[in-house]
Amino acid sequence: MTNAALPTRNGVARFAELDIARSIALFGIIVLNYHGYLNGANATGSVQTTWFARLMDPWNGLLVPSPVIFVVVAGIACGLLTATSQQLSTMELRWLLIRRGTCLFTIGTMFEWVWNGTILPYYGIYFILASVVFHLKTKHIAALAASITLAAALFSWWRFRQEQHGHSTSWLQPFEPNTPRNLIFRYFIDYTHPVLPWFAFFCVGLIIGKSYAAFRLNRKKILFGCIPALFCTYLVSGLALHHTDGSWQRVLSTDPFERGILATVGACTSAVVVVILISFAADAYATAPLMQVLQRSGQVTLTLYLCHGFIFNAVVHWWDWIQPGGFTTVFIFSCVVTTLLIAIGAWWQRSVGKGPIEVLYRKFGN
Repeated sequence: MTNAALPTRNGVARFAELDIARSIALFGIIVLNYHGYLNGANATGSVQTTWFARLMDPWNGLLVPSPVIFVVVAGIACGLLTATSQQLSTMELRWLLIRRGTCLFTIGTMFEWVWNGTILPYYGIYFILASVVFHLKTKHIAALAASITLAAALFSWWRFRQEQHGHSTSWLQPFEPNTPRNLIFRYFIDYTHPVLPWFAFFCVGLIIGKSYAAFRLNRKKILFGCIPALFCTYLVSGLALHHTDGSWQRVLSTDPFERGILATVGACTSAVVVVILISFAADAYATAPLMQVLQRSGQVTLTLYLCHGFIFNAVVHWWDWIQPGGFTTVFIFSCVVTTLLIAIGAWWQRSVGKGPIEVLYRKFGN
């Protein structure tokens, strides 16, 4: 055990870099959400005038992998739990994940009234699905992740072809998950973070978490493999956009909402790179005040994530303090809210312990 890992009451190591990654990812999510929700279509890089605003495009910019980091880290935590827990049987672990997933789905469904498109109900479904596959061998989980990635891309390709030939596929985009069929469509193939392909990110995290000690031991090699792979992914996508027709561009695009193979591979690889870099920083600066603050706030990010939605609604919709406009205002607003939330989260974790939503989650999910 390194100085970046602390024991928990279940005997599962708690690694500082995972909590720090959650805090950093929270900042990216807040910027993306606030920019996208406040400015809508005017937030895209094609509309923004400055290079920094284009870089922060909420749909195709630098921070797009932020929610993917959250999912990968959740998969890592799940893998650590199921691989190292000494007190629970396979069946007990399975029901533990089902309860936690159900709790997250319920909280997320209620939060949907406040924040449309929230990732939380999808998070819950990922945990429920993980209860079925966590015991599989690494190669089988990897094959599942690859199959999910391919299925999502082919489905996107099929929908594009159908629309090209005048066949509407709007029936696959239900406004509400108000029937069993619409629920499956909404959470498995459509909307913001569908199982196809997002559960592939969770599977990658699950693979890492199941052998986290080996991952940490070989992280430099993995990093040196991921960086050229990431470069090749975006190079191939860029070439494909100029030399293929529209349908195949859907498969090879890195636009996350087109669910292409390269979009999934690129986002997942980016998330793994960020986690590795954070792990090096966490080891090198373990006693630094900033790292300790980020580590503490990372343990209550579920509560902080919910808070960011309520703060946005209060400031923008109730009090009307901020109006749609340029990126600078949104970025300052995001930085202020993130700093405030992380500071409060670190203080709360040090003074009280778990966040209120984390307490509810643990009571229901243990």
